[in-house]
Amino acid sequence: MSSQNRLRWRAVLISRAARLCLWMAPEWLRDRWLGVLWRAMFLGPDDGPHRAGEIVLADLRTYAFLDRSTIFDSDPLVMAYREGRRSVALRLMNYLNLDEDAVQKLMEVDDGLGD
Repeated sequence: MSSQNRLRWRAVLISRAARLCLWMAPEWLRDRWLGVLWRAMFLGPDDGPHRAGEIVLADLRTYAFLDRSTIFDSDPLVMAYREGRRSVALRLMNYLNLDEDAVQKLMEVDDGLGD
């Protein structure tokens, strides 16, 4: 096994062990750690989104209807699907615990990817 594959395998084992510890923890502790992990993925040291985080959150904002209300559809399954996307994005925003200025900035960010 090459050293690179050995490192990958070790990362997989560490990830599995961390996931097991996280899901065996009490719910309040699990929520706190998930918040820490989500913040580490999207926020920089100043507790504001770094550029990659801004781009991903801007795309998520559009995909999950955070910048507008969910578009109505007469099919209840389509509406449930859209509301599910929106609720996941709202949960992420809750974990990030951004202040109003940061959220407003995110609403104005152009992800640079076009529509």
